[in-house]
Amino acid sequence: MIAVTFGFARYGYGLLLPQMQAELGITPRAAGLIASAGYASYLIANVSVIWLTVRLGPRAPIGRAAVLAAAGMTVVATTSTATGAAVGIVVAGSAAGLAFPPYADIVAERVPPDRRAVAWSTISSGTGWGIAVGGPIAIGFGDRWRLAWLVFVVLTVGAGILATVSAPPRRRDSRRPRLPQLSWTWFICPKSRPLLISSVLIGAGSAVWWTFSVDALHTAGLGAGQAKIAYAVGGAASILASLSGSLVDWAGLRRGYLGTCVLLAVAIVLIALQAQRFVLVLLAAVLFGAFYGAVIATQGIWSAEVFASRPSAGLAAVNTALTLGTITGPAAAGLLINRSGYSTTLLAAASVVAVSVFFCPPSARRRDILAAHQCRATPVRD
Repeated sequence: MIAVTFGFARYGYGLLLPQMQAELGITPRAAGLIASAGYASYLIANVSVIWLTVRLGPRAPIGRAAVLAAAGMTVVATTSTATGAAVGIVVAGSAAGLAFPPYADIVAERVPPDRRAVAWSTISSGTGWGIAVGGPIAIGFGDRWRLAWLVFVVLTVGAGILATVSAPPRRRDSRRPRLPQLSWTWFICPKSRPLLISSVLIGAGSAVWWTFSVDALHTAGLGAGQAKIAYAVGGAASILASLSGSLVDWAGLRRGYLGTCVLLAVAIVLIALQAQRFVLVLLAAVLFGAFYGAVIATQGIWSAEVFASRPSAGLAAVNTALTLGTITGPAAAGLLINRSGYSTTLLAAASVVAVSVFFCPPSARRRDILAAHQCRATPVRD
């Protein structure tokens, strides 16, 4: 489910953007605004998923996510205008916002505590599986980008049915479930503030890669196929994020998070400076995919400890912060590309990611983090 909603519905746009630009007349500025609009719909979905999950259980938002992803990608595949593409990207982008947070509750309720870090990092790596599958599809169809989108739709429908059926239904409880009080004091407390700020920075910097890397590589002189291969390799490498749970267990949350943020910034710098050399581009793509996935997975682990009283709502808060970054990143990058080019823009994105090292988990033993760094939800009175 994460593979199709993130790897296809959310990041398929960056993968197929060069061919869409040529046929639909999408300028770099418009491309950035469309990407930001898709991230904005993701943000809105992150707000609504809290209510859906608490009131209706995990199955309801997961099923709706599958429908929105398939519908949005169908619109993109059949449109003849840039406006139609924007509408499809906005609809498809909301799917990821509904699909991801419910799994926080599923892991908290269904997975033993000593296996949660590994389980969560495995779920987070679904994005990589989606891009790893989507990349070869995009390469195989070449300029026939509409057919690639339609294949994504078919795979999404199949995965969506399986995920919806497998997800836990609403609990049969005579008591009415209580929602956490959605106030700034719950979402933003001294313990959650570093996590949320870091999420904004990671979102802003990484979204530039996801939106413009294929076009940047193609502009630098690589063939269209080579640029797509690099994008797919980056996505496939993010599958390695499934190991990040073991990394956290071994190195600790703080050191693991610092290391992944630094290496993520290095990957973006490498692509900015060596975009003409295919071998180095592939190395940069592997580094980016692996450590982007690791950062996202580690944020999920960190979030589960900070927001233990309501995991899905806490993860939605983290994803909201991440999305605030991804909304501003592509839009700002589209303007900077017109003025300074892709290399400068990617270096700026790397610097934004690098700042995130100043907002990392507190230095404490991992077994003490849950008790010492937790924001507590206050239920709304019935």
